[in-house]
Amino acid sequence: MHFTADQIQFYRDHGYVAGPRVLDDHLLARLRQRFDDIIEGRTDFPDLLRGQTPKVGQLKGNLNGVKLVNVFRHDAVFAEVLRLESISALAHDLLPGPVRVWQDQAIMKVPHDETTGLAWHQDFAYNDQIGPPEWCTCWIALDDATVENGCMHVIPGSHRWPVRYNRDEVDANDMDWLLRRPDIPVDADLTQVPCEVRAGHCHFHHCRTFHGSYGNRTDNPRRSYVPILIPGNTVRVGSDWNPNRQASLGNIPIGGIVQGADFPELVSPVLV
Repeated sequence: MHFTADQIQFYRDHGYVAGPRVLDDHLLARLRQRFDDIIEGRTDFPDLLRGQTPKVGQLKGNLNGVKLVNVFRHDAVFAEVLRLESISALAHDLLPGPVRVWQDQAIMKVPHDETTGLAWHQDFAYNDQIGPPEWCTCWIALDDATVENGCMHVIPGSHRWPVRYNRDEVDANDMDWLLRRPDIPVDADLTQVPCEVRAGHCHFHHCRTFHGSYGNRTDNPRRSYVPILIPGNTVRVGSDWNPNRQASLGNIPIGGIVQGADFPELVSPVLV
């Protein structure tokens, strides 16, 4: 399973690309169940990594969404995804190897939460302790992701813009803060493109691609699993700033390759 040459070029030009199905029905069902078991407290998982969670038995209400972080390091079921040859082959099509896992998260948009969105952002701004900023995020749908239930939107080509800021500058209460940056090129096209993804399928986006999402207007949850994948030349360029919830660089020196047991390599891809 590989991207075509045209799809790889699309990713280079636009900063995102739709991928194929990577989860079969059996693993998809297990991941959905495992997600629900974690957030409803039926299986062990560190409280610090749960984020905001619903009360047991309640997936509806006024929550702003649920995000689990550092999931694969604490849960064997989600870790299975990162051993799939399909994920590895696609990632190695886009990144020079060996491709490694930086961290991951599992996200749920709860039903009937129409107003809450994920503000426009770049993943790199929240992971700027590693570089160069040429890594990507693999977004895997555990439920169909649609415009109605809050699928991701991207701004094509934004990964090439010379936008630079520190995460501490961000106005967390302003959904469109990033879209008003003065360093966005004056001729930039800010057209938003929805990335609808069927359950079990994936898409990839560059760490500098502008992306965000809107509320869930449906009766059902919208769950996803989101590993961040780094190329083999990724090095430490800064210090941990959220080590309790993010990956920790530990004893890796500034300029050292991000590698080791905490950053497992994806399986070697099958070349065709």
